[in-house]
Amino acid sequence: MPLPDPGPDPLTNSDAWVIEAEGLSKRFEIYLNDRSRFFEFFGRRRHHEEHWALRDLSFKVRRGRSFGVIGANGAGKSTLLKLIAGISEPTRGRLEVKAPLSTLLDLGLGFHSNFTGRENIFLNCTLLGMDRDEIEARLPAIIGFAELGEFLDYPVRTYSSGMALRLGFAIAAHMDSEIFLVDEVLAVGDQYFQRKCVRKIEEFLELGRTIVLVSHDLHAIRSLCDDALWLDQGQVRAMGPAREVVEQYLDLDRQRAASRGHKSAWPVPSAPEVTIPSPSAAPRFLTTADDPELRRAIMAACAMPDAAARWAEHTPTQSFETYDGERPVIIGSGEVRVLDTQLLDRHGQPRQRFRTGESLVVAVTFRTTTPVERPILGVALHRNDDVYVFGPNTRFDGVLDGTYHGIYTYFLHYPRLPLLSGRYLVSVAVFDKSHLKPHVWHNRLYEFEVAQDVEDHGLVRLEHAWGLITHVEGDGARVELTDRTR
Repeated sequence: MPLPDPGPDPLTNSDAWVIEAEGLSKRFEIYLNDRSRFFEFFGRRRHHEEHWALRDLSFKVRRGRSFGVIGANGAGKSTLLKLIAGISEPTRGRLEVKAPLSTLLDLGLGFHSNFTGRENIFLNCTLLGMDRDEIEARLPAIIGFAELGEFLDYPVRTYSSGMALRLGFAIAAHMDSEIFLVDEVLAVGDQYFQRKCVRKIEEFLELGRTIVLVSHDLHAIRSLCDDALWLDQGQVRAMGPAREVVEQYLDLDRQRAASRGHKSAWPVPSAPEVTIPSPSAAPRFLTTADDPELRRAIMAACAMPDAAARWAEHTPTQSFETYDGERPVIIGSGEVRVLDTQLLDRHGQPRQRFRTGESLVVAVTFRTTTPVERPILGVALHRNDDVYVFGPNTRFDGVLDGTYHGIYTYFLHYPRLPLLSGRYLVSVAVFDKSHLKPHVWHNRLYEFEVAQDVEDHGLVRLEHAWGLITHVEGDGARVELTDRTR
């Protein structure tokens, strides 16, 4: 269902927006083969099928904001970007773009496969209207961003898709354009280059430029975009703040997955400032819970007498991936390493079996290999049948923000565990500040069991109370309310 009416349109001032679409539609004529096209040209019968990739789209993109476009494959996302870029013309409707733009719509688009990377930089920049002096002035920045090394002077036909992405993004990112169109290509590069692209996008936004991003990476849309448009079979399904639109998309995906008996294709993995102590400083404790007993228990359980020695050990920053079949177990870009993860009771004792209503603490000790700006710390619970129970993180809760470089223990405390009987799996993670890629992610690596004292059904035990109103009571009736609350 559509998002609630936000009230009066804030974009009544034409200077506030750079892209406006009204009744935008695009139709394609699909021929089975060239023979059908030939017969239609010389005959009177129609030999093609009509496909409406977009129907009656109306929206505005605000100046200096990031605008995301999401939807299933075939929803019309790439067609919309091509219309905005001027590569294709709309069948009907109106589309106005009020600023120059640069595009990254396809890997290798505009590259000559037999030219070297350096030659393709000159070719692309020339096609974008730059003279040779301008190209020469920007060449070092483009080459430095792409980081292709000796491959810069190799033919582009020898490039991998990731290398082509580096070159294409580097060229597009160094144009003097107010609007930057990006179509899904961030999913192709390695984690290092993805973070580099994200930083460049953030720089664009700080400079007041406008980003239109198409991506299946919902974390990227939710983290990078202010507003989002959800396309479904070429029509607007929802439009509004990016976080709300993504949640609607996820809700529908979960419903469809449940009806098929499968888990969702999109599991959702996502204040006082932290002051960074030097390795020799005494441990410090930050918590919003005013519970001295719990504080002492956690400090004792997580004590690290050898912290200074562990910090002095050289730990390189390098990515790592461990899989169990197709399921990731331990992955990350390497700026953070988990040293220990403990499941504790309120007395600081390690446990693997808890009772419903007991206190549970998940404590994660980690170290950084390089300063990490504004990481997102998270803990997620799954039941052992893959039901996603709960996944809070420090960004959503607005706590523990800052720059980390050292050894730390973050913990999540559940004062009264509401889970019913079953076996549960814990994931812990530290994501980058844009919530796109994990610095480290231990996926469902820690297990505990919950037992319950009373018989209940379901997943969680919710506080509840029973009551009864008797309107008519016949002979022999005897009803007692023996336990008012549970």
